[in-house]
Amino acid sequence: MTDPVSLRAPHFQENDLLETHRRPILVVEDDPVDQEMIVLAFKRASVKNKLITKSNGQEALDYLMAPGRESVLLAVIILDLNMPHMDGFEFLRRIKTEPRFAAIPVVVLTTSQFDRDLTQSYALGASSCLTKPGDFEQLVKMAAEVDQYWCRRNRIPESD
Repeated sequence: MTDPVSLRAPHFQENDLLETHRRPILVVEDDPVDQEMIVLAFKRASVKNKLITKSNGQEALDYLMAPGRESVLLAVIILDLNMPHMDGFEFLRRIKTEPRFAAIPVVVLTTSQFDRDLTQSYALGASSCLTKPGDFEQLVKMAAEVDQYWCRRNRIPESD
C-alpha cells in the first residue's frame, strides 16, 4: 500500500524558494550621497540581494548590454530620473523596448513632485514610482517594502 504522504508534491518552505531565486538589484542614482544612503538602507533592511550601483542611465545600459550579461536576471531596477549623460526617462525608453529587459520591474525613486514626470515614467514602462523620503528610517522601510514585494513576491520569467 502506498503511503498518501509520499504521493504529495514536495513541500518547500518560502525561504527555500527565496534562496534559490536571489537576483541582484540594480540601483541607478547619480548623487553619491543618495546612492550610499540607498545601499545602506537596503543593508539595514536585511535585503539579501546583491546591489549593483551605477551613476547614470548610460552606465546602467552599458552594464546590462555588456557581452556575457545576457543571462543576468535582475530582481528589480531602482531608478532616479534626473541624471547626467542619460536620464531615467531615456533609460526606461531604451530598456523597455529591449525584449530581454522588458519584464524587469523598474521602480522610479525620485524627488520630483511633478505629475508629468510620473505620467511619463509610467508611459515608458515604470512598474512603480516612489518619492525619495528625506528621513533615513523611512528609506529603510521603503527598502524593506521593495524587497518584500519586488524581490520576494513578484515573479518574472527566467528567460525568453
